[in-house]
Formats: sequence, structure tokens, C-alpha cells
Amino acid sequence: MKNGIYEATFTTSQGTLGNAAVMIKGRTFVGADGVHFYRGEIDNTPEESRVIMEVTRHNFTFESAFGSQAIFTLDWRGEEIGDSAFKLGCQPDGLDITIYVTGRLLKELG
Repeated sequence: MKNGIYEATFTTSQGTLGNAAVMIKGRTFVGADGVHFYRGEIDNTPEESRVIMEVTRHNFTFESAFGSQAIFTLDWRGEEIGDSAFKLGCQPDGLDITIYVTGRLLKELG
């Protein structure tokens, strides 16, 4: 994946949850939306892309698809799509749904 700013879209089989801005630089994945901050480390192998992500909730006014925890960890797994997009999925503890995030490069960073 290229270093840059990505638009990330979170979905489930029931529809779109929302969008976030994400920056990828080296093995670091950081981002935010209206409810959460995201910080993670990327681990790519030829077979799979993986992001272990710590999520911190900063807005408790709105409901979150991830539940009510203030801080939690997600294990995202999936694939890079070329060098400017990705699709990852995870099944958060305590939830019966899989959440997906797809990202597309908006601006490459040097």
C-alpha cells in the first residue's frame, strides 16, 4: 500500500456504517471518524493484509456498531487491492456480524 490519505468506508451485510479519514505511513494506520480514533500496525504477507488496531471512542452521543466500550482492539484481515486500495474485515468480540472496511487512496504522501 502506498503512503497516503485514504477514504475508508465501513459496512456490514446490512449496509453502510459510515466513512473515516485514514493515513497510512509505512506500517502505521491512523484515522478518525465522528465517533472513534483508530491507531494500528499493518502486517502484510503475500497471502494476507492484517491490521491490529486500537480503537478509542471519543463521542458517546451516537451509537456505535462496535458497542459501548471506550477502548478496544480489533483484528482486521483482508487484502490490498493494487497499491492504492484495501479491503479488510473483522468480527468484534460480542457481536454477531462481520464489519468490513474498504479504503481508496485520495492523496499519496512522500
